[in-house]
Amino acid sequence: MGFEWLFKYSRSAYERGEWTFANELGVFWWIAAVGLLALSFAFGRRMRGWPLLHRAPVHILQLAAAVVILTLLAAPALEVERLAPGVNTVAMLVDASASMALAAGAGSEPTRLDAAKRLIEEDIRLPAEGEVRTALFHFGNRLHPAASLDALQATGEGSRLVDALTDLAAHYDQGALAAVVVLTDGAQNGGDRTDLEDLAATGVPVHAVALGPVAIADDIELQDVLLPPRVAPNTQVTARLVISHETTAGSVRVRIRDGRSVLAAETVALDPRTPIVTEDIVFASGSAGLKELAVELSAPASDPLPGNNTRSHLLDVAASRYRVLYLEGEPRWEFKFIRRAVAEDDAIDLATWLRTTPRKTYRQGVAGPDQLAEGFPASLEALYDYHLVILGSLPATALDDRQHDWLEAYVAERGGSLLALAGRNALADGGWDVKPLARALPVVLERPAPDAAPAYAALEYAAHPTAAGLASDLIDIGSQSASQGGAAGQSPGAVEYGLTPLEEAWASLPMLADYQRLGPPKLGATVYLEAQGNVRVERGAVIVRGGGARPLLVAQPYGFGRSAVLATASTWRWRMRTPADDPRHSLFWRQLVRHLASAAAPQRRLSVAAQGGALNLRVAWKNARFDPLADATVTARITPPDGAAFETSLPWIGSEGAFGKTVAAIGGSEQMPPGIYRVDVTAQVAGGLGTAETVTRLAQVGTRNLEHFGAARNDALLARIATATGGQVWRPDDLAGLREAIAFTGAGIRERHRLPLWDAPFFYLLLVLLKCAEWSLRRIWGGI
Repeated sequence: MGFEWLFKYSRSAYERGEWTFANELGVFWWIAAVGLLALSFAFGRRMRGWPLLHRAPVHILQLAAAVVILTLLAAPALEVERLAPGVNTVAMLVDASASMALAAGAGSEPTRLDAAKRLIEEDIRLPAEGEVRTALFHFGNRLHPAASLDALQATGEGSRLVDALTDLAAHYDQGALAAVVVLTDGAQNGGDRTDLEDLAATGVPVHAVALGPVAIADDIELQDVLLPPRVAPNTQVTARLVISHETTAGSVRVRIRDGRSVLAAETVALDPRTPIVTEDIVFASGSAGLKELAVELSAPASDPLPGNNTRSHLLDVAASRYRVLYLEGEPRWEFKFIRRAVAEDDAIDLATWLRTTPRKTYRQGVAGPDQLAEGFPASLEALYDYHLVILGSLPATALDDRQHDWLEAYVAERGGSLLALAGRNALADGGWDVKPLARALPVVLERPAPDAAPAYAALEYAAHPTAAGLASDLIDIGSQSASQGGAAGQSPGAVEYGLTPLEEAWASLPMLADYQRLGPPKLGATVYLEAQGNVRVERGAVIVRGGGARPLLVAQPYGFGRSAVLATASTWRWRMRTPADDPRHSLFWRQLVRHLASAAAPQRRLSVAAQGGALNLRVAWKNARFDPLADATVTARITPPDGAAFETSLPWIGSEGAFGKTVAAIGGSEQMPPGIYRVDVTAQVAGGLGTAETVTRLAQVGTRNLEHFGAARNDALLARIATATGGQVWRPDDLAGLREAIAFTGAGIRERHRLPLWDAPFFYLLLVLLKCAEWSLRRIWGGI
């Protein structure tokens, strides 16, 4: 109000308008200017004896006053465009989702929806009725017209704010839409649109009235649960929990349940300085089958929203088979013990080829007499059938140029995984540094000089996990030991040095006996294990040995696949120099092989992502050479929770290299009902060649109490919407400028107006201030 009183018009008029002058006085204007200047110098005779520092300020004030008078004589005005009367509409859009039933402020009354109704009825002032019409809408999961404010109820099961605004601005056809005023808490928990480009393209400004508190005191929310969609039976699974809280201090108990069975339980400390806490919880996947896990926070009674303390997650525990090829160039202990360790995992089919003498080989785990008959797969299709290839102490000359190209393409194009082991004829000592595979490896291979010692040599050292290794399940050999003995089972030395169970599991392993010198890791590589003489735990005592750290286990993504290097061939010591029931050697190799094999790109990949009340289906189908089958006919059979299955065809999406579509509704419903959905996708190659194959996935649609998650006011999204559309974000207690903002910034039919400024109080106040300042200076310096 102060701005409008002083300058006569609103801030929006000045931001959008252009300055102009109504009177073109021409010669008279210049005569008036010369006359005013002459008067100024005539009165200046009395100041001839003053110093320059006194005369200059008085003359400047006189000139400024003359400029103000001349500006008023020129009749200043603003040229603006404002809404034409009678032909424009302003849409009032009210959020009617369930979160609007929560309190608008710190207390319990009124609700956010009640506050929105009161604002529309009493406080929101739009341009005069003859200038604009109003249209009332509400939204939750969909946009709907509203007959009256009294009929609105906060019952929507989701909030699709961006979708509702875009649909309204793009498809309103009852007249020229000048602006949208949306009253909302900014919740956005669903919808097809993830950006604001379509909304901004409509050119309709959105003015958002932000409702609800920016933070809900004492609220503890399970913000997210990150779990892999599929895991193998009887394996360790890591659940990453993201907890947000507005508490001053304390802790919360976290449980992961499968029905009535508690799989894991931990206490998480809540630091008031860290409003978002991330916690990893490890549990056993158990037997095969579909599991609907419940992740729960046992929040205190002061939590105002207990509905956001529980999330359910669908975990598909399915037995996957991994095909692994191991090529070894010489008999050695490492080959024997790797085979033993991997054979304990029923999910791994290991085929090995071992050169026992220059003219004799030995095959194990092959399906028939022709498999690996030549020592290397006979065709590219046969090589691509494996998920992981392990290279032992095999010289590069054992393969021809075509096979070397195949091996590099296996990683880069097929998306397979490769593990290179140390050995007398491995890596740089075996001549692999000049072959194509060297580009795929995670380290630079540096061949020793002709007169230098080989890179592979005897060396005693300890394997020590890096920070990246401790954070990954790739080398997790301590979880089972911890679950058996727990913290109480740790040695006194380990406790004294602050070692975790995983660190102690590595620190107490026997020393390794050989090492293959590697070049530096490449930019995209990650070092999981280092060779160093670090802290050792032996017989309950801590032994500290010297020695610098060198990379031992390094991995990196390459193309569509993944490669790794293990710079030792003496891990068999971990089995021979530990008790017979010590599982760490077997755990290491099973974890490593399974991790790398599972990272290989599948030949048929089906992803089913639940987005709000929709299913987003994507299917990548490839032939034996892993070329996309773009000409296949792909059909999805979707079975909802009620069992009423239906089919839909999936078109080819060239930009994504996959088949897919988004299924947003069933029958006449607005969205898919919540629950577990089964998706069976069948592909038939064009021309009827081959048989149709089916891939099945399960997905969970919907979240219980969805509107209680992220229930605080979302200022960031509202600011983005306003900025993208040219509108503003308004607080409920400061709506005075909304009417003028709509009148001058609307997108409807507008007219050009000239707004006179000659009678704006600002000019007269400025003139009085200038003359008062001049009089004061004359009075002080004796000019009066």
